[in-house]
Amino acid sequence: MNRKSRIYVIKLNRKILILMALLLFLIIGIIIFKNSKVLKIFSYRSKQTIVIDPGHGGIDGGTGNPKDILEKDINLDIGLKLKKELLVEGFNVVMTREKDESLEDLSNINSSRYRRDLNARQSIINSSKPLVYVSIHVNSSKSPSARGVKVYHFPGSEEGKNLAEAISSSVDIYLYEKFLKDDNLISEVLSENFYILRETKYTGVLVEAGFITNVEDNRLLKDDKYKEKLAFAIKKGILEYLK
Repeated sequence: MNRKSRIYVIKLNRKILILMALLLFLIIGIIIFKNSKVLKIFSYRSKQTIVIDPGHGGIDGGTGNPKDILEKDINLDIGLKLKKELLVEGFNVVMTREKDESLEDLSNINSSRYRRDLNARQSIINSSKPLVYVSIHVNSSKSPSARGVKVYHFPGSEEGKNLAEAISSSVDIYLYEKFLKDDNLISEVLSENFYILRETKYTGVLVEAGFITNVEDNRLLKDDKYKEKLAFAIKKGILEYLK
């Protein structure tokens, strides 16, 4: 009887040890991966939406030269890179477009093709009820010396200004200081009565990624790494604003 009892106790202890080991591995796993990208995707942010609006598209190439680069392509490239950055942080991301297309067919207003395209973008933003939205564009100027990132908000919008300043500061740090290592470059925050800023109900900004008419900016706008760093900087600015 004594021998059988001892065997039973040993078997019972083994089960407890296995359970304890599994529990220990689970705790270690949580500690290691609690800040990982995988868990972030399933965080509370998955229910929070950010809209990205790559300007122009399709028949509307925006500024630029078809023999060189067109704004519509740069806008979309940066927009898709920003989408990846925000998905990593766990946000639900809505794109007004994810391919080379114009959006006028999504609008039912009786107006010009250009105005219907803008109306469709505004409708997508408003129906998505985002925390914030970012419209992405590329600048041009008659002055070849004009360059740099510009971040626009609607005049009188305090929240828009706060978001623009957060993104601008992030661009200065992550794009100009750390990536390009150029202390002379500084992004600029401006207010402007753009349709996309005026007609939307939610906080947003319009980011001009650089001047396609400037030799150095033109080169950078063709550089994949530059566009990746700009997308990263915009994301960091959004996160700073949402703190």
